[in-house]
Amino acid sequence: PTRCMAIPQAMALCHNIGYTEMRLPHLLDHDTAAEAIQQSVSWLPLLARECDPDVRLFLCSLFAPVCLDRVIYPCRSLCEAVQTSCTPIMACYGYPWPAILHCGRFPAGHSLCVAAISNGSRPSRPR
Repeated sequence: PTRCMAIPQAMALCHNIGYTEMRLPHLLDHDTAAEAIQQSVSWLPLLARECDPDVRLFLCSLFAPVCLDRVIYPCRSLCEAVQTSCTPIMACYGYPWPAILHCGRFPAGHSLCVAAISNGSRPSRPR
């Protein structure tokens, strides 16, 4: 059964994201807050590298989805933008983009989904 709970204090990744309650279980099939916290911690180094302005938004839409009457998935375009920006940094540390975050599983087009906020203001790479 789906339930709502406050975003745990220990889930530092998803503090100050504009909402305070998350729903469980969620897209990554974490049934408990402890499980979600444990998995979210491994993404903190990527967040620190600021590979994409919407990386926190994307990760929190998965680890701590906003508590509504149905799951709101991240938009495919959001996933693709974060993947494009962050994959090279992950590769430097020997990590591939995880299969569970394959962007093809997220809604495209005009579906109701969590979209990028940064509006294309991606950090430009020097040529």
